Amino acid sequence: MTICGIEMFGSEARLVLLNGDKSFFFHADVKPKKLKLADDENPDEVRAFRDSIYAFFRENNVTMVAIKKRGKKGDFSGGPVGFKLEGIVQMYEDCPVRLVAAQTISAKQKKDSPDKPDSLLKYQYVAFETAYSVLQ
Repeated sequence: MTICGIEMFGSEARLVLLNGDKSFFFHADVKPKKLKLADDENPDEVRAFRDSIYAFFRENNVTMVAIKKRGKKGDFSGGPVGFKLEGIVQMYEDCPVRLVAAQTISAKQKKDSPDKPDSLLKYQYVAFETAYSVLQ
């Protein structure tokens, strides 16, 4: 199983790939590590983002996508561009796409907190935790 964990942060999608299952998994250190939407009001840029992230999923044989769910209101709510990116990813039809609540991610980390791979960059930690939370 290949899981792509995603954290939406501003106008970028931060990506992490995990292969395997909960008992044995490894971080696939692939590029790109993040994809950015340059101009969310330009339809060509939006299509380019869509094509790039879908190509990433296909090239890496992703079998599930897990996106960290963000609040719609309050202090930690997501911005409109992030929700647009999230919607684009949710439209991917070749594998299941799950939204994972922050509380679910925290609970899984408390129950079983794996060591973060050395190949992981600091800004990828949340995407890693999101992907790990759906490993079976």
